[in-house]
Amino acid sequence: MIVYLVPVGDRRYQLYVEVAPEVPGGEPTAPSGNGWVARQIHRFREMLAEAERERLRRESGEPEQGSGLWKAILRRVAETVAEQRLLWHLRHQTEAEVAHPADISSAEALHEVRAEFARDEARHRRWMMIDGAIVAVTGPLFFFVPGPNVVSWYFTFRAGAHFLSWRGARKGLTSVTWRATASAPLSAVRSALGLPTHERRLRLLEIGDEIGLKHLAGFVERVSARRK
Repeated sequence: MIVYLVPVGDRRYQLYVEVAPEVPGGEPTAPSGNGWVARQIHRFREMLAEAERERLRRESGEPEQGSGLWKAILRRVAETVAEQRLLWHLRHQTEAEVAHPADISSAEALHEVRAEFARDEARHRRWMMIDGAIVAVTGPLFFFVPGPNVVSWYFTFRAGAHFLSWRGARKGLTSVTWRATASAPLSAVRSALGLPTHERRLRLLEIGDEIGLKHLAGFVERVSARRK
């Protein structure tokens, strides 16, 4: 597994990876048990599958189906999946490589990696507990309301997503063996950030093609704009 340490500002970095979706777009299997935990896991997988199908429809140019609160929730779920995919996949890794800009040392790159995982572990642990408490309240609270309990479903997803991310961050910090390799194209990302909008987009697309990262340009523009 190759993880990319991407410049998103002056001496600021963000980890990035392009991997297959965590959950395929097909229908999830039935829950393996009848207990509350089994039902929550099945609900979590259902939301992942539906959000992934919706994301693929949008990326293929198909018109969105439906509107309202559920559509907004699915859009947010798809965004969360994209943002946390790296941490989810780290749960299955024992070794990984970080490609870093050639203008920083391997030691600096590994320091950035560990610092980000430490922040992620603390943040996802906190939100896992908060969202889990909300699920415990909203589940019984909206039990008798007709129709799907979309509020409880959403927080069930959030709690599950933060749990997977917490596990991934913890493993990346404590159990994964990392090696670092320098990448000259990643160094070029830093200078591209200072270009006018149209030129920056074209340059980032070129860098992404050179490295073999299809969605690098969109990621850099989204993250760098959010951190300004």
